Amino acid sequence: MPELLTFFLLLLPLSSLFFFSKTSHGNALASNCPSNKCGAVKIDYPFWLSSDATAYQYCGYPGFNLTCSYEEETIFNLPGESFYVKNISYSDYTLTLVDVEVSSQTCPRARQNVTIQTLPLSYNSTLDLNLSFYYNCSGLGTTGVLPIPCLSSGGNESYVFVVGTEPVGSDFDNWYNFCEDKVVVAVMDSEIDESTNGLIWGFEEAVKDGFVLDWRRAAARCGACEASGGRCGYNCVDEDYLCFCSGGSTRINDTCKGGIR
Repeated sequence: MPELLTFFLLLLPLSSLFFFSKTSHGNALASNCPSNKCGAVKIDYPFWLSSDATAYQYCGYPGFNLTCSYEEETIFNLPGESFYVKNISYSDYTLTLVDVEVSSQTCPRARQNVTIQTLPLSYNSTLDLNLSFYYNCSGLGTTGVLPIPCLSSGGNESYVFVVGTEPVGSDFDNWYNFCEDKVVVAVMDSEIDESTNGLIWGFEEAVKDGFVLDWRRAAARCGACEASGGRCGYNCVDEDYLCFCSGGSTRINDTCKGGIR
């Protein structure tokens, strides 16, 4: 009998630990995720701060983690690039981004459009406008086409057009024979004057004002979960979307009975 009592007392701490862990996990999923603020940007679901070690489990979409710098600038890191987040519109499912590298340049050399890869983000065709930049060109037959003054030097010239408005039949069709590089960059349509003079003198501010991405695809995929009161998140083990509910989690094609309360 004393041996049985001793065995029971040894098991008690282990059973208590198991119960505590399971209960704590359930409470974490059941609790609402707090809103954060970095500078003037409100950070709320489906975005989350990287500094929150547990937030990625149930407080936001995969890859939607943001960083708050010491200067209180909200930063969104994408493959090989970093962007300042200037605005997040939760009602329109949009965020406005500015390339960190070009934000402080006097005459910015715009880089290629952002690499989204598998993130559930897309350019906003209503708010964005694509510009084509041709860099360090020589020998182009460009009669009547004005170069960008601040990006032209040493006999080489650079040009900018709204995508698809390059002179018909010009050497820009074979730009690789005359130019060092061509990049296509999204800017906000409202920030650009599409006339020739407007482009060559106004592209700098347009690039610095950034472009818009939206997460409607992600919102659509997570809609059933969120409509049932759950929160859409990500399972790093199964590499799949999950719907987190007050009683645990289910796959995204299911919904919560009670949701997160």
